Amino acid sequence: MDNITSEPLQPVTEILTALKSWIFPSWYSGVIVCILVVLAAGIPGNLFTILAYFKCQQLRNPTNLLICNQSVGDLFTCLSGYLFAVLVYTEVGQALAASHKYLCLVSLGLTVATLQSSIANILALSTDRFIAVYFSFEYYNWVTDRNVKIAVVTIWTVVISIFCLPLFGWNTWKPEAPCVSVNMYSKTFFQGLFIIPNLLGLLVCAVENFAIAFTSIRKQRSIAPMAVVVSEEQQTEEGNAKSKNQFKVTKMLLLVVGCFYAAWLPFILLNTLIFSMPTAWEKNGVPKWILIAFEYSKAFLGFNPIINPFIYGWRNVLFRKTYYKLLGIKIYQNEP
Repeated sequence: MDNITSEPLQPVTEILTALKSWIFPSWYSGVIVCILVVLAAGIPGNLFTILAYFKCQQLRNPTNLLICNQSVGDLFTCLSGYLFAVLVYTEVGQALAASHKYLCLVSLGLTVATLQSSIANILALSTDRFIAVYFSFEYYNWVTDRNVKIAVVTIWTVVISIFCLPLFGWNTWKPEAPCVSVNMYSKTFFQGLFIIPNLLGLLVCAVENFAIAFTSIRKQRSIAPMAVVVSEEQQTEEGNAKSKNQFKVTKMLLLVVGCFYAAWLPFILLNTLIFSMPTAWEKNGVPKWILIAFEYSKAFLGFNPIINPFIYGWRNVLFRKTYYKLLGIKIYQNEP
């Protein structure tokens, strides 16, 4: 057997001593507290959203299936984030990750996979609304339960496949190295399968939502004049109801996407800034305040899973009523 593979790893206490002097800044304590609090706050709402979808028959339509899938991804983000936070932001966790290869790869891989799923799911929701706005006559033919289920399975198949690649050998793990992507993944893997696809997904998502918002505002302004021209015989009750419902869903999901970008923007900007590595930083190192802001921006990502269930409850009557039932809150007759 190869001597390298048979040689036992250093004890955790020795690795901890080696890492302690330069890897664990004092401000990490604040970062981990912030991250753990945010992750804990995101669990109940997403769990209720998933339960609401399966409990209420009326909620089971293609768009709400995408919402449920997004909540599943957000829930996994909150749960997997605990392990990653402990392994990165505590001294003992860093020592464990530095001495246990697959513990590090699994925790980091889960975090990367759940972040990827969040972007893929928000892109799927945006595409759903884009079709509803720009291809309204074909919407119910294209966006079916079957097609959406295929999309959901495809998203998770791709995400899980990428997650498994480092476990089967495509990694750069070394003992005594912090468990972060720059140390665990090759540049080709991280940029080719994570950074570039996700940036393209965010770009497409942004373009779709700008187009949706522009057209929705224009259509809303034209409703009043059209009401005078178009007679009641030309607009059936069923058609009006569907159109009104689609417009409400579009506004709700535009709000969800807006909050998504608000949560991700600090992380994206700081990540881009750090990777651009100005000449002064190459000589003197990245400024401390930039590093602190970057680490806290990771906690800010968790606000998206927290706020989404509140948006669904606020903007969707069926979600709100199902939340109430799950919480045991009595619904009065005058409740909208």
